[in-house]
Amino acid sequence: MTATGNNKPRIVIYGCGQYGGYMARFAVQKGWPIVAAFNRAGDKVGKDLGQVIGLKRDIGVIIQDCDTANYDALRDEADIGLVAQTNNLALNLPAYKRLMNAGLNVGCHGSESYFPYGCDPAVAAEIDALAKKNGVTFTGSGIWDMSRIWSGILLLGPCTEIKSLLHTTITDVHGQAANKQQALQVGVGMTVEQYDASGLKQSRLPISYKTIPEHVLAASGYTISKTSCSVEPVIFDKPVHSWLMEGTIAPGLVVGTRILADIETKEGVTAHAKIELRLFQPDEQEHMFWSVDGMPHTRVRVERDDSAHATAANLFNRVPQIIAAQPGIVLVSQMGPMRHTALA
Repeated sequence: MTATGNNKPRIVIYGCGQYGGYMARFAVQKGWPIVAAFNRAGDKVGKDLGQVIGLKRDIGVIIQDCDTANYDALRDEADIGLVAQTNNLALNLPAYKRLMNAGLNVGCHGSESYFPYGCDPAVAAEIDALAKKNGVTFTGSGIWDMSRIWSGILLLGPCTEIKSLLHTTITDVHGQAANKQQALQVGVGMTVEQYDASGLKQSRLPISYKTIPEHVLAASGYTISKTSCSVEPVIFDKPVHSWLMEGTIAPGLVVGTRILADIETKEGVTAHAKIELRLFQPDEQEHMFWSVDGMPHTRVRVERDDSAHATAANLFNRVPQIIAAQPGIVLVSQMGPMRHTALA
């Protein structure tokens, strides 16, 4: 499906929380029409979207209950639905179905949506078939698009020989979590014993993160043969203050989660990833790092000051490319680097 003749994509917001709110504000700023907005049942439903996302004015879009809304009304009225719900592909599937069956392309802000076949092959196949049936595109994007996936792909570009890749990153929980409950999802404030008993080590948390090096390798022509990943708590030997936890986290308590992944390819190239989602010490800077052991030996570090804005903006800026792409699942690595909307 293509956008209207004035080249302003017609947007549907599905999930009116932190990231859906960012994308809605971007759309208002750019003059891109917001056709509808949906959210799960709660106090946001029935309110004007402009008030809910902090504009302090009505914009004429009333938030609807996502489970009872009439999606057929969107047919021929909107170009794309932006889903900002959960990271889990299967949990988001009802949203994808509702939007794609109404003829909308889907852009998802969710970690498992970047490389769906590496996270949940059965659900990915269902999404791909449904998108092709309806002649629409499904793409996952967000901050990984630029800072993890495309930076890694571009780093490999000059190489004539590649032996291995290293990917490390530290992400500030304060920039990603909106509340205490979300901070607890990576173990902040727990004892090691509580962490071990929490189920975090058996959760789906590492599944999407291991797809970062998988995605970069696959996009660079390599065939993944084996992947292993694990989760462990991060602990400081100094106290650290957290406004999310409303106090100080004592030394020895968990300040976040570390994800470790090792990838092998049929061609012999390997990759190792160490990804930390945690609280920061005062002198730390959120960043992402790639290093290539090859010829030439290259490395890149991307620093981030406002992750929440950046991750929503990455998906928002992909909108024109998603609308223009062929039907089915289309990865950001297949679209080329994104283009800014500063002049839109």
